[in-house]
Parts: sequence; structure tokens; C-alpha cells
Amino acid sequence: MDFFWPADDVTAAVRSRFDRTNWQARVVAYRPVEVTTDESDLVVRFRYEGHSELFAVRFSLARMPEGPQTGEVCESLDDWAQEVDWVLDEELNTRMVDTAERTVADDGEVTLRWRNPAGAR
Repeated sequence: MDFFWPADDVTAAVRSRFDRTNWQARVVAYRPVEVTTDESDLVVRFRYEGHSELFAVRFSLARMPEGPQTGEVCESLDDWAQEVDWVLDEELNTRMVDTAERTVADDGEVTLRWRNPAGAR
């Protein structure tokens, strides 16, 4: 499937953003552990403080270059990756792991569903 930006570039940009983050200085309850793509989504897997489960949040690649946080068109892939970071920071630090709709895979991974500004996934 063709996307606005190549899926491998999107994955690399989001990983790079997380790699540059000083997690010790940032007050967060989560830590990203893996960023991948599948046929339609960017998938960010993370650990959440006080929970043993591996969690995941999906971001639609088909909606690019619309930012997942603001719904505005992102001028660059780095801007889009920043919006992914904003979503995680806001949603996960306001206890999304306890309130979001969830799907549990056979391997125990918990995918959390969040609602973006347009109300779509």
C-alpha cells in the first residue's frame, strides 16, 4: 500500500524521536519498547508503570500527512512523529491504559484504542 511517506521512513522517524528523548528527565508512566508498521498502521508498543502487560497503540498511516494529535496537515515527517509523541504523552499520562477500549491478543499484548481529534481511529 502506498502512503504519503514510506512506512519504513515513518517507523524510523518515530523511533528516532523516542531515541532522542531523555526518559529519566521526563515525567511519564510509560516507556516505548518497539515501533513497527503493518499493512495499514504504525504500531507503538510500550510498557506502563505498574502493569505487567505489553501495550500497543496504533496510528493510521492512511491518514498521513494529517497529524494524529491536531488533525492538521504536518509539513514534515518529523512533525508527524512529534504528534505521535504528543498523543502518547497526553493519553498515557492521563491513564488511557485504564480507560481505553482494549483488545487482548492471544499472546497477551493489549492494544488500546484512542480517539483522535476527528473521532476516527
